[in-house]
Amino acid sequence: MINPMITATAGWSEAVEERAQRLLRYQVGTEGPEGAPVTVQTMFERCGFTPVASARFLMCIPPLTAMHELTKTITRFRIDGEACPDPAGMAKAALSFAGRAVAVHELHPERRFVAGVISTLLGLQGSSRR
Repeated sequence: MINPMITATAGWSEAVEERAQRLLRYQVGTEGPEGAPVTVQTMFERCGFTPVASARFLMCIPPLTAMHELTKTITRFRIDGEACPDPAGMAKAALSFAGRAVAVHELHPERRFVAGVISTLLGLQGSSRR
């Protein structure tokens, strides 16, 4: 039997694998006159990345880093010569589709609480000063 603690500390789990597979299936657009679907897997392949390893990597790194890395990849990717009009929005949508937390409200409750406290202390939430 596989020890779950070992696989978690190594960065792999069944949840990571499932999310990685969902990310690879996310459709980023269509190409050609017939509208052939272009998925994240296709994008990774055309950018010279190993799709499965890249998707797993994005599921294991911190959420904001994953957003940043995927946004960089989408920014340089072209479909029929056209760039994505909103790479950050596309990255967030793809990671959300995969089941990856990409916003504070999607983090674990204890992290959400700490983030809320820090935001309040720094005055980042609903400042009443005008």
